[in-house]
Amino acid sequence: MALDYGEHRVGVAFGDSELKMAFSRETIDQKTTNLFERLDQLVRLNKIDEFVVGMPYHPDGRKDGKNVVVEAFIKDLTLRFPGMKIHTQDESYSSVQAQEFTSYMSKKKKQKNKAIIDRTAAAIILQRWFDERG
Repeated sequence: MALDYGEHRVGVAFGDSELKMAFSRETIDQKTTNLFERLDQLVRLNKIDEFVVGMPYHPDGRKDGKNVVVEAFIKDLTLRFPGMKIHTQDESYSSVQAQEFTSYMSKKKKQKNKAIIDRTAAAIILQRWFDERG
């Protein structure tokens, strides 16, 4: 399961490890849904055994802003799912790429439904992770 973590929304994608294909699943709105309760449901229902979390690396390697927030989320994820493998994957430009993939939508819809971009970005992150591992 891949996660594109944001403080308001979290994009979720699943993948087929045999076919090495990722597909978007859903977006969890943290304003209306308890993130860890929903992740727990998804893990149990879908027999998830690994997480891939998008990490916003800086080109110069410095740590500040969003990557610090994502690292804190990964610590919480580790506590909530002990023993579960958690990988990070560079998420650079995944949201930009997701916007391009969803450009068929009108501007008005894109602005209203950032959730589609978040879950598409999660699928891009997971696909990159698959691709880098052959």
